[in-house]
This record gives sequence, structure tokens and C-alpha cells, in this order.
Amino acid sequence: MNIRLKPNQKIHIQSSSDIYQILQPIFRRYSKLDRDREHLWMMTLDCSQTVRKLELLGLGTQRTVLIDPMEVYHRALLRRAASIVVIHNHPSGSLKPSRADKTATEKLVEASRFLNIKLLDHLIISEDEYFSFLDEGVFETLETRKFIMFNSILAMD
Repeated sequence: MNIRLKPNQKIHIQSSSDIYQILQPIFRRYSKLDRDREHLWMMTLDCSQTVRKLELLGLGTQRTVLIDPMEVYHRALLRRAASIVVIHNHPSGSLKPSRADKTATEKLVEASRFLNIKLLDHLIISEDEYFSFLDEGVFETLETRKFIMFNSILAMD
């Protein structure tokens, strides 16, 4: 499922709350059966943090959804995104990130540095609330490696 905004519907993202306000009504539209499964959404933004597209990347099971950095950034590159936000739900209602959530986010952060497409946030949502990795300081605690930037000039001796 893709949601493309018309030019008169441009939404500028300034906070995690803005992201949640967009996703909550969409998430509530799903049938109860589908709400019992994890969903993975990606929001692509331009350089002014205006939403370009929101799309459902994956529908998982009651306990997991695949967050594949290659698939996420493949779609982001196709959309010519300057930045992205990933969002998923926990059908249990718990907003606490699992170790798997943190590991997937670490991989997304590493890929974002290499591809120069900023990962702005990762939200875990329920029908009534959300958890923001950015707001809660989780990004600072992630174990990410440092990448050597490849956009420097290479010279041969």
C-alpha cells in the first residue's frame, strides 16, 4: 500500500508527533485481523523534511516483521529521498523496543551513513501512543560502526 500526497497536501515533519499523527489514522483503518500483525512503514522526505511518500514495506507475524536495510534503502533511493523514517507496530501493545528492533535500527543507521540518506527516526506505534528512538535517546546508545566516506578524492601515485 502506497500513499502519495498531492502538491496541496504537503506535510512538513518537525517532530515524532507529526509522524504519529499521519500514521495513526492509517493504522486504525486496517481490519482487526491485520492489526494483530506487525507492519513496517517507511516515510520518505525531501531535503526540507516534507513528506514525499508513505508506503507499507512489510506485513509480518504477531511477533516480527522483516526490516531489511537493503529493501528499505532500495526504495528510498528509487524515491530519491533525502531522509527517511521507519515505523512499525507491536500488536502486543508494548512500545518497548526489543533487542531485534535495536539491532535492525543499528543496521539502518549504518546504511544511512554510507548512502547519505538520513534516518531521522524509528517509531514503534500502537493505536493510542508511540515510542520514538530519537526522542528517547536510543540512537545515542546504538552500537554502530564508523564508515570511511567514499566521496573523497582518490589519487594514484
